[in-house]
Amino acid sequence: MTESSAASHDHVATKTARRVRVGERLRQHVEELLAKHVSRMRSDPAIPRAKDLPTAVLEDHAMSFLGDLFQSLVVLEENEKIADRDESELLADGTRIQTLIAELHGRQRHGLGWTERALEREYDILREEVESIVRRYATDAEGVGEAAWAVEAADRLLANARKASFRAFGEAAHGNPTG
Repeated sequence: MTESSAASHDHVATKTARRVRVGERLRQHVEELLAKHVSRMRSDPAIPRAKDLPTAVLEDHAMSFLGDLFQSLVVLEENEKIADRDESELLADGTRIQTLIAELHGRQRHGLGWTERALEREYDILREEVESIVRRYATDAEGVGEAAWAVEAADRLLANARKASFRAFGEAAHGNPTG
């Protein structure tokens, strides 16, 4: 290995370690994120039903979803250690779990009488809170570059969840609650 390739390998390993720490740190702050998410939903005029629902109902699905989402950030960076599996294989189970949770969430919100606008606003708030917590905890030690990477990856995963949730919401609205 040449000196330049060794330096490049060390840089990649350091970047990978920093990104793994970002995902791990975010998992530690899921409850904080949920508390802010619920508080904002309760006070948002686009989500009037949130005001009177128990916290457990508003948090339902989110703890599992966010834990898996942040774990996906770790998996995205750990994949180079598992040479015989590509990124899509490593993320396949997590993607299926996130999709199932999002579908259940969409059906549940429909059953609670939410509008599509309320569901849309809930996902907007969730994305904003995820970005906020990423920027707060990822930049402390890892720097802005790792925070930007984590925001971009989380946005992609949240966009997929939003689509699945709206699909299930629509199916429930049309009398097909099982998808």
